[in-house]
Amino acid sequence: MNKRSFSILILGGGVAGMAAARFLDHQDLSVHLVEEKDHLGGNASLWACMATDTCQNCGACLTHEMAEQVTAQKNITLHLNTKINTLNRTDQGIQVLLTSGETIVASKVIMATGFSPFDPARLPSLHWETGKNIIPTVQLNALIRQEGLADLLGKIQNPRIAFIQCVGSRNRELKKEYCSQVCCKISLRHAQKLGHEIPDANITLFYMDLQLVGKEIRKTAETLSQQVTLVQGVPAEILENPDTGTLTLVTEDGLSRIKKEFDLVVLSVGMESPPDLKDTATLLEALPNEWGFFNTQDALVSKDLYIAGCAAGPKDILSSKQEGRIAGAKVIQDLDLARKPDMNVAILGKGPQAALVAKSITAKGFSVYAFGIDPGTAFSPDALPHAKILAVDGTLGNFSIYFEDHGKKQTLTFGAIIAAEEAAVISNTGPGRFQTAMDLNAFEQLAPGDCPQKILILLDYFGPEFKTTARRALLAAMAAGKQGKEVTIVLNKMLVHGALGQVLYDRARSQGIRFLRFDDAGDIKITTRKKGFLVHLKEATLPGMELELACDCLVVPESIRANKDFQALASFLGTPLDREGFLQSANVRHRLIQSPRRGIFFAGTCHDEVDGEDLETEIQEILSALTHPKPLPPKETGVMVNEKKCAKCLTCYRICPHGAIFLNEKMRPQIMEDACFSCHLCVANCPAYAIESTNFTNDQIGNRVTDWGKKGQIVVFACERSAALAAEKAGLPKTCQVISLPCACRISCDMILKSLINGAAKIIVSPCHEGNCRSMDGSTTARAALNAIAKMPGITPDKVAWEPVAANETIKFERIISKAKKDKP
Repeated sequence: MNKRSFSILILGGGVAGMAAARFLDHQDLSVHLVEEKDHLGGNASLWACMATDTCQNCGACLTHEMAEQVTAQKNITLHLNTKINTLNRTDQGIQVLLTSGETIVASKVIMATGFSPFDPARLPSLHWETGKNIIPTVQLNALIRQEGLADLLGKIQNPRIAFIQCVGSRNRELKKEYCSQVCCKISLRHAQKLGHEIPDANITLFYMDLQLVGKEIRKTAETLSQQVTLVQGVPAEILENPDTGTLTLVTEDGLSRIKKEFDLVVLSVGMESPPDLKDTATLLEALPNEWGFFNTQDALVSKDLYIAGCAAGPKDILSSKQEGRIAGAKVIQDLDLARKPDMNVAILGKGPQAALVAKSITAKGFSVYAFGIDPGTAFSPDALPHAKILAVDGTLGNFSIYFEDHGKKQTLTFGAIIAAEEAAVISNTGPGRFQTAMDLNAFEQLAPGDCPQKILILLDYFGPEFKTTARRALLAAMAAGKQGKEVTIVLNKMLVHGALGQVLYDRARSQGIRFLRFDDAGDIKITTRKKGFLVHLKEATLPGMELELACDCLVVPESIRANKDFQALASFLGTPLDREGFLQSANVRHRLIQSPRRGIFFAGTCHDEVDGEDLETEIQEILSALTHPKPLPPKETGVMVNEKKCAKCLTCYRICPHGAIFLNEKMRPQIMEDACFSCHLCVANCPAYAIESTNFTNDQIGNRVTDWGKKGQIVVFACERSAALAAEKAGLPKTCQVISLPCACRISCDMILKSLINGAAKIIVSPCHEGNCRSMDGSTTARAALNAIAKMPGITPDKVAWEPVAANETIKFERIISKAKKDKP
């Protein structure tokens, strides 16, 4: 077969389109990436970094690294400032004429055309076009990136800042009966960022229902609730004082309307389909739904067409990246270029989620060993339901699991490991709590004739509900309502996730189901009666009033919490837990399903807030990784072990965050190239200098400082995925030299001292923000090295500095260099 014998057309150079293009890095494919703008990255490329003291996991910085990778990928042809002109299906494939005049004949087309932010001018009562300090989130992102907030707010002391949610989403009048999925998380991060940048700011967030869905978002909201005023209810109008510029929001407070004044109002605008999407879809013989997306069953997709990212429906950066990869995998699979199943796969976990993962992986031809799964499930891998794992060792393609089964200890070898242990489900009924109440699972299983007449479902009482629980409760309420039962749902917020979340909520309300709200669990008092319950509720939207609700049945859902076994499993896998005790760090470099150790994956509620549809998607992405053909030629790590110098201290073996170093038959450390991320942490920390680098030795870097020019320069050691990318677009003085490193963890005391000896006037180490490092703790490690240098005799504070910079913080990088130039010793 000739190289690049298939042409693939990708429409859209945003996150999903770039992820698909990266996945299609194959010698037999020629990829044409068509983007209507003059740059890659889509809307996400315009978003600001949300990091405060640490990374806040927004993922916006990833787009810049992805753009660099796509631009350098040899089998990709970029067509910027270009659209489709005409399209015809022929015997040879899909013939496309571009507006540039070029013609492409493609075998497959991936549509990743993204979204458009809602235009707030379509809501005249918000007066966006005339109010100077009324800005949409798009403009706020620009101000944060340009460090222009101070110019906008002037000399206002204690600025009052408001966020208004759901601008253009969840709006029946505009025929946008859907949630844009990401706006609440974005505004929470924006509010946190503004509070960090402007400590004296008074921030208020007005919302319909705060959508706390996703990894660690509850922790973020819990922390932020102590710093930001959260108000349930969206203002109907914004008025501007022409003399002072003060903005007045008209909102409801119970039965009356009140006015609140602010200096800045941020409109959290929703997502909608691009204005020309229907024309593009028509050319491709596809039909979007009434909202312009492809996320419901009535949307139609034609042959050889794949939809990815926000073209399918609203979603965040990481989900768009996931869908792009899956679309690329489907193309490779359909062209019969996928890697054939050639490895054993271990599934760790018990319960239906692990069973579904094992069944799906088995169906693709892999040999599956299921640790903890009952052999009576509807598939036939090698089941080890009673096996006790004792140790996990090795790396990608060569993991070994040492375990005990029925008193016999043994070891099996695997190419990949999938952790699919389920989260704990804790009942909130029974002795000591609501003894005669019914949990949600029992209520769902009631036969129609056994369902009580008056039902009250209590959500969020023991903390914010997970989306699976909220959806189950809503569907159970609707089912009871159809039987003529009186159903009341008492809650703090209504989760309307997914394509049809808002539609279901509206149907429930029209069906007669009552929704009442509380601010705090203390607003509810529950009394058990001889028959049923009596609930006294201080309803959040009716201040000063207490409602008395009698019910025959009180339904209290189970709580979802981290499983007590997660800690041990994380230890075996060599991966960290998140802040809530679930598997997998929140680090965006490896999510949604991967880990710092290549070949270890996560699926289901062990690591994230996952429903059935999400789990199916996770399985698809895992399969895409397992069946992806290896790129040719193999990538070199640039790192090697000099056995003559090696003292077998095993420092490298212990500290490698990627599990890329294993012990060979001589019990000497050896680097597994496929598992190595080339971070150079082992190089910087080997006490015997036995691990050597091809391009980043201390002498090579020190000599670059000497060779570059005169003494007295500012030298910046920048992570190649963050600060080095920001520096590429920065206007830097001639007195500044940026040295790109594979990771900030390559920094060592030797390197910094050699650079100072060779003439550097000031050293700035500029890593990723803590929590964003691909090698997990690279930024922290670099800071420790820098702190050690700063304590040495003769090293004054103005000689060294630690300044984290993300790839999308070019203006910040310029400011750091400008200040360093002024302060240079």
